[in-house]
Amino acid sequence: TTEIGEFVFAVGSPFGLHQTVTYGIVSAKGRQSLSLGDEGVPLQDFLQTDAAINPGNSGGPLVNLRGQVIGMNTAIASNSGGNEGVAFAIPIDLAMVIVRQLISTGKVRRSYLGVRMDHDFTDASAQDLGLPHSLGVLITGITEKSPASQAKLLVNDVLLKFNQVKIENDDHLSSMVSLTPLNEKVELLVFRDRKPITVTVQLANRSEFESP
Repeated sequence: TTEIGEFVFAVGSPFGLHQTVTYGIVSAKGRQSLSLGDEGVPLQDFLQTDAAINPGNSGGPLVNLRGQVIGMNTAIASNSGGNEGVAFAIPIDLAMVIVRQLISTGKVRRSYLGVRMDHDFTDASAQDLGLPHSLGVLITGITEKSPASQAKLLVNDVLLKFNQVKIENDDHLSSMVSLTPLNEKVELLVFRDRKPITVTVQLANRSEFESP
């Protein structure tokens, strides 16, 4: 398990300088809701490191002191366009999910739940529903004929856990759903009518609900 504070090495070819190695630590895990690129990155669960990463490092490995690849260098936060000590890598477990799909099917298939969520779920809104403060995600809409609709999830349901994992925010839920195998049944802890209930949902293929 990768730990915050763990020493790491970033390998790549910044500015065309092949086989360059820089070092730093893992500054944080599970970074989400980052503004990256012109179009953004919809699914985020990054490792953050202060190892120097510059243009040309993307796609290179982030390696721990045991020589294990723990991530794939991906992006930086920078005002100058160069390294400022805030860089991000895709965790290797997440990268391998994609790799295995590409090897076996030649494409990436993501699971789908079919809910729209309140991106600004406040403590006041949570208290109106009977929660002490904003927890999980608030459903504001259900896609017709989606897994959420089939499972009879409702607008104003609050999703608290996904397969026993506490839901931190809407980005966290989207990431967990997308990385769950197609057609798998998952257990949701739902807060409805001021009490928790458990709902089982069978996820579907996202592509079936996307516009051609």
